[in-house]
Amino acid sequence: MTEEQNVLLKVENLKKHFPVKGGIFGNKTLQHVKAVDGVSFEVMEGETFGIVGESGCGKSTTGRTILRLLEPTEGNIYFQGRNLAELNNSEMRTLRKDIQIVFQDPFASLNPRMRVRDIIEEPLINFGVADRKERERRLLEVADQVGLTPAQLTRFPHEFSGGQRQRIGIARALISKPKLIIADEPVSALDVSIQSQVLNLMRDLQKELGLTYIFISHDLSVVKHFCDRIGVMYLGKMVEIAEKNRLYDKPMHPYAEALLSALPSPHPLKKKKRIILKGDVPSPSNPPSGCTFHPRCASCMDVCTTDQPTLQAVEDQHAVSCHLYTEAGKKSVAAGEPV
Repeated sequence: MTEEQNVLLKVENLKKHFPVKGGIFGNKTLQHVKAVDGVSFEVMEGETFGIVGESGCGKSTTGRTILRLLEPTEGNIYFQGRNLAELNNSEMRTLRKDIQIVFQDPFASLNPRMRVRDIIEEPLINFGVADRKERERRLLEVADQVGLTPAQLTRFPHEFSGGQRQRIGIARALISKPKLIIADEPVSALDVSIQSQVLNLMRDLQKELGLTYIFISHDLSVVKHFCDRIGVMYLGKMVEIAEKNRLYDKPMHPYAEALLSALPSPHPLKKKKRIILKGDVPSPSNPPSGCTFHPRCASCMDVCTTDQPTLQAVEDQHAVSCHLYTEAGKKSVAAGEPV
C-alpha cells in the first residue's frame, strides 16, 4: 500500500441522499433517493483514479459531492488533511482553486454570452487575482498548454467544435493551478476520433504539471487506457477497487466480473464468456437489504440477503465488498450452501 503521506484525497463513508417530497402541500419527505450510500476510497498524489459503473450508479454524484457542488448528507472528505465536509462556504470557495472539475458536456458548461478569454479568466477573478497583467500572462500560458491560439480567445463557444470546447473547459479548470481535477465523463460527448486527442492532452498535462485526476466514465476501454487504479460502483456503493490490470485480468466482485465481460476480446479467435445479469437495477430509493447486488447475483447466499458486506482488502491493493470473501460467506460455502 502507498504510504499515508502520498494520499491527496481520502473519502470516508460518503453519502448523498436526495429527499422525495410529497403530500398535500408537497413539503413532506416521503423517502430518500440514496444516490451515494457509503462510498470510501483514497486517491494518491499524481495518479488517475477511475470510477466506473452503469448509468445511475452514483459516480457523477460522487464527484460533485466531493467538490461540494452538492452538499454531502454524511461522511468525511479529507483533502491534504482538511475535512472539506466541515468547511464553511467561504473556506470551501477558497479551497476550490486546488480542486477543479471538467464537466461532461463542454457546451452546456460554457456561458454562450461570454468570450473564451473571459470564460477561462473568470476563476482568477473569483479567487482574487487583481493584477490584470498577471491574469493575462496566466491566460495565454494556459491557452498555449491546451492548444488554443490567442486569436481563438476572442471567439464565443458556439464557434468551436466539441473537442475545442472541451479544451476550453480544461483550460478553465487549469488556470487556478489545481492539484486535483475531477473529470466527469470528459470525452463521452465527443466523437471517437476526438476522444484520443483530449485524453492525450490530459495525460500530457498531468506529466507536465503533476496533476491528480479522478476520472469518471462508463466507457471501460477508455478507463483501462487512462487510469492507474479503478473503483467499480453499483447502486451508490463502491464494490471493488484495484489496480487497473489486476481488475481487468481478475475481477473478484460478481458485478465487476459481469461488467468487464462486456468488453470485446482483443484476440479475434479467442472466445470470451459473456455474463448476462438477470433482472433490473433496483431503485436507489428502495435498495435491497443486505448486499444491494444480491437480487441479480448468481453467487447469492443467505447471508447476502441480510448482511451488508463492507469494502475490505482481500489481496494486495485489491479491495472487494462481497460475502464470497468474508468469514460469514466462507462458512456458508464450507457448509455446502449453493452459490
